[in-house]
Amino acid sequence: MEFSVSPDGERFSLPDEKAYKNEYTRLEDLVKAHRKEGREIVVVMGLGFVGAVMAGVVADSVDRKTGSRTSS
Repeated sequence: MEFSVSPDGERFSLPDEKAYKNEYTRLEDLVKAHRKEGREIVVVMGLGFVGAVMAGVVADSVDRKTGSRTSS
C-alpha cells in the first residue's frame, strides 16, 4: 500500500482503484439526487488558491429568479 507523508511524519494511505470506483459511484448518486431537485452541479477541481476562491463564490451564489441560495 502506498502512503502520503505529511511534513510532521503522519502517514495517510492513498486510495486504490476500488476506492476510486466506490467514490465515483457515490458522487454519481449524489448528482442524480440533486439534479432531480432541479439543482445545477458545479465541480471545483482542487482547493488551491483559485479553487478555494471559486468554491466560496459558488457556495455564496443566489438564484436571481427565486432569490434563494443555490447551494446546500
